[in-house]
Amino acid sequence: MVKKTAKLPSDLSPDSDRAFGHHAVRLGELVLAQAEAALAPLELKPRAFDTMLCIRDGDGISQQDLSRKLGVYAPQMVALIDSLEVRGLVSRKVSPTDRRRHELSLTPAGAALVRKASTIAQRLEKDLFGGVSVEDRLRFEALVRRLEDAVRAKSTAGLAKP
Repeated sequence: MVKKTAKLPSDLSPDSDRAFGHHAVRLGELVLAQAEAALAPLELKPRAFDTMLCIRDGDGISQQDLSRKLGVYAPQMVALIDSLEVRGLVSRKVSPTDRRRHELSLTPAGAALVRKASTIAQRLEKDLFGGVSVEDRLRFEALVRRLEDAVRAKSTAGLAKP
């Protein structure tokens, strides 16, 4: 038995001007716009939310490690952490084992904001992707991780793999 392959739309052809990267970027832009709108009532941007999630999950993570994990240049990360610290959402303390290292933690207010934002993010994900099967989502997540690794490996930006 010969398995039939669905005909792809012309803009998904390998010869199309709209390459794979274009579709990946466009999807990212669409989701980012929705996330920005959803998080706006909390006065929280998606990048700050992602940063806070990483701090929560890696309590005591250093600014440098966080910068690498998120693929954000160190000066941008410092500015982002500064803004979260001013809002009372994140605290920085000097590592007891290395005075050059600043360890990051969420404050109680930061943890509360992450809980609220997580509820909003889960609702948004359900709204946007609820019609996609769990199997397809898992395959997509695996593919995205492979693509992220491939891009990081070829990165000339000097960002280390997390």
